[in-house]
Amino acid sequence: MIVGVHGIRCYRYLAEAGTVEGAAEALAAEWAAALGMPLSTAYYAPLLHLGAHQGTADAPELLPPGAQRMLTDWVSALGAPAEVTMGPGTLPVRQAASWLAERFGEVARKVAIVFCREADTYVTDRDSPRRAAARDEVLRVLHGTRPRAVVAHSLGSVVAYEALWHRPVALDLLVTLGSPLGMPHVVFERLALGEGNEERKGERPPGVRRWVNVADVGDIVAIPRDLPSRFPGIDDHHEVSLGLVASHKATRYLARPEVVDALAPLLAAPDGA
Repeated sequence: MIVGVHGIRCYRYLAEAGTVEGAAEALAAEWAAALGMPLSTAYYAPLLHLGAHQGTADAPELLPPGAQRMLTDWVSALGAPAEVTMGPGTLPVRQAASWLAERFGEVARKVAIVFCREADTYVTDRDSPRRAAARDEVLRVLHGTRPRAVVAHSLGSVVAYEALWHRPVALDLLVTLGSPLGMPHVVFERLALGEGNEERKGERPPGVRRWVNVADVGDIVAIPRDLPSRFPGIDDHHEVSLGLVASHKATRYLARPEVVDALAPLLAAPDGA
């Protein structure tokens, strides 16, 4: 059994399916087709959804203040000059979004705005009920299905990493794809691993036997791309090329041989092997 933990822009599955169960099934079918293996998904998107505008409005100045700060910190980590992230009012966030579009394209700008809106909802408040609920939904699925592997994409890698520290689950393999876990100021310093675990940030979660990370060389979310530099608990790290337009797309990551090869032995071997 493999469980997938999704990233950003996944509320649309609920909008299309009409039920949480239907959304989880639709997402699982899409991921399974890309991976070429059966899986189920932990679907937490509705728990971070703030309203009808979320995921559709792409004006950076409409982001909440925390998300605006996140965006300017992000472009700073990507190498933007200081003048891009400094200025009065909403000027820095508009400059940051424009710099992203000029440097990486309009798709990257839109992805960054959606990511900041959803990530801000999750990471800004360590004690947020929404944050706890997202972790609990992942844990509910994991404790209910007892999978051998978890595949977590984008923001989902943050939710899964925290969840696996809060209530450990025995896993043969954790695979993170396009992970922002190490992104300075945006995610890394804001990770909340639970009481007694904060000093273990960067380690492999307890109960996880092996951790594989895959990052596209052009993925602006996977910063730093060399995630083991901040997370020495990673056993294997692969830098790949998915193509400029699809550099953060979950299904493109799932189809990579590095991901398939890591997971295939678990399906071939009997449970407990």
